[in-house]
Amino acid sequence: MRRAFAAVLVLLVAAAVRGDAHLDAAISALRGDRSAKVRAQAAIVLGQSGDDAAIPALAEALAEDDEPAVRLAAVGALSKLGGANARVALAAAGKGDLDPRVRDSALRGFKALSPPPGVIAFSIEATGGKAGFDSTRAAFRESIVRHLRARGFEVVERGEGYRLKPSLLRVDVEEGAGTTVIAVKASLVAVDGSGRMAAMLEGGARLKATGRLPGGALERYSAKAADAAARTLCEDLAGRLQ
Repeated sequence: MRRAFAAVLVLLVAAAVRGDAHLDAAISALRGDRSAKVRAQAAIVLGQSGDDAAIPALAEALAEDDEPAVRLAAVGALSKLGGANARVALAAAGKGDLDPRVRDSALRGFKALSPPPGVIAFSIEATGGKAGFDSTRAAFRESIVRHLRARGFEVVERGEGYRLKPSLLRVDVEEGAGTTVIAVKASLVAVDGSGRMAAMLEGGARLKATGRLPGGALERYSAKAADAAARTLCEDLAGRLQ
């Protein structure tokens, strides 16, 4: 009965991933099913999904699952999905997993996914400062991620390259003469792997809108101004580090 139930669950997981791209069923099986076979199959399915959203759950399984078969399946999935965060998980397993088969497989996967020489990676902290809306600070960080990737940099969650500390220093709103002007001032600090400051940048942007902006529109325009500031800061950062 248990075997039949496991087979049905795996089929449901696969169908969920193929059908609507939601990975909840597979991730739930990987994290919580009592059967090692089901967890391993869930890892395989997540690897086949091609969705980077599966990487945190796979990295967690690789680091914490008691069964070597599940960890090996997680290695295979991470190696298929690729990306900097997958490399971080594979590198950790290659150094510290207790099973030599897992270590060897993780090291092979890590080497296969290693970026070309000279590619710079960043991890980015949450936006500091209290200026602006919460949504503006979140949008500022997201803009930094997007602009860095557009310039060929890697952006990772942790563990590689430079650590960036963005801050939103001021968001000023001026209304008058039929226009609304939003002025953003922001900073970006880059710290290298040894903890030394590699760059400290400040920049800003101004955005003019016609008329008086209601609350929702003010948030959207503030995010656009923050995006412009992020673009300038990323250009300056690229010039410093490349």
